[in-house]
Amino acid sequence: MVSRRLGGVGGLAVAALLLGTPVAQGQGTLSALQTDMDQIARRARPAVVTVFAQRTTAAKPGSRAGERRTRTRVGSGVAVEENGILTTASVVMGAQRVVVRAANGLQSEAQIVGLDPIFNLAFLRVSAMRLPALRFGDARDGQVGSWVISLGTSYRAQPTQSVGNVAYRYREPHQSLLQLTNTVYPGNSGAAALNSRGELIGIVQGELSPPEPAGSDPEAERRPGGASFILPVETMKPAFESLRQRGRVPHGFLGVRTRPASVVAETPEHRTPIGALVESIVAGGPAEAAGLKPGDLIVAYERERVEYPEQLARWVAATRPAIAVDLVWVRDETEHTGRAVLGESPDPIPTWVLNESDDSNLPPVRVSELEREIRRLSDELARIKDRSARP
Repeated sequence: MVSRRLGGVGGLAVAALLLGTPVAQGQGTLSALQTDMDQIARRARPAVVTVFAQRTTAAKPGSRAGERRTRTRVGSGVAVEENGILTTASVVMGAQRVVVRAANGLQSEAQIVGLDPIFNLAFLRVSAMRLPALRFGDARDGQVGSWVISLGTSYRAQPTQSVGNVAYRYREPHQSLLQLTNTVYPGNSGAAALNSRGELIGIVQGELSPPEPAGSDPEAERRPGGASFILPVETMKPAFESLRQRGRVPHGFLGVRTRPASVVAETPEHRTPIGALVESIVAGGPAEAAGLKPGDLIVAYERERVEYPEQLARWVAATRPAIAVDLVWVRDETEHTGRAVLGESPDPIPTWVLNESDDSNLPPVRVSELEREIRRLSDELARIKDRSARP
């Protein structure tokens, strides 16, 4: 008896042997599967577009006075209405001009109806186009092991296609990301993730990979690689509806200002984060109503451990207003618990989302917790290699 689940091509072949199915019949099953996937991709391809986000920036040092240059960020998008397109906020944020190119080669300028950096989602309107919109799928298609077809475009506006499955669900309070086994191509940010019926079950958030080697050309096109993450439909669809109707997504508001708190581990240079220390509280806000005071250390949100202020801020922002959340905090070495009914944040783009950018004409862009962890591990590996290379 085989109790462990078998997945992928190898799993199908082994299953065929265990069931006494001839190898030729197993190969026929795989060929039929490939044919089905190709048919789904062909039907959905006209709904997938290339998104060009252009902005004018200052010229490089040494250029003539007053000289400007145009920089273009390239991503993918998917039609969810006949002239409405979803892509990622990271593709179009800060753009002065957005151009969309359809699968048939037609191009048109697009208007940014709204964008949200918390969920990394943007909604575009292309009045001059009529695109075949994809239907939304069901959250049940985002279970671990489910088949996923990703359709997008590359930096050179060439179509890309990859078949894989959901490998892992990365959960945070009121938000989740799905990690896929699909190949990620540069330019796939905003690509469509489809289920086996050709329905939209997510938007590709882009590639998560270690930093480029020192000295590499930042303008050069990168090879496919890294890990692929998608914003699942249960998060994407409500955010899209808010962008379409209001031009923004409402985010939770707790009403606290916090700073990092940590304890020394091993040496003074190594500190372990232990929570978000409350510096001040908005009078009459949700935090005050829940009983929080300046000096309290918030250590848990919705039964998840809080390690630093940006983490708490992201979780609060991912929670819709009017939701009651569970909080745990420490005051005078005593644990306190309470519930806070969140208000609505007055800022469409909270300041904590922003970090410094190398382009003064662009608003700073979000660096996710996962990206920071990748960079930290990469730096640590570089230090280890450096120490081992010393005589």
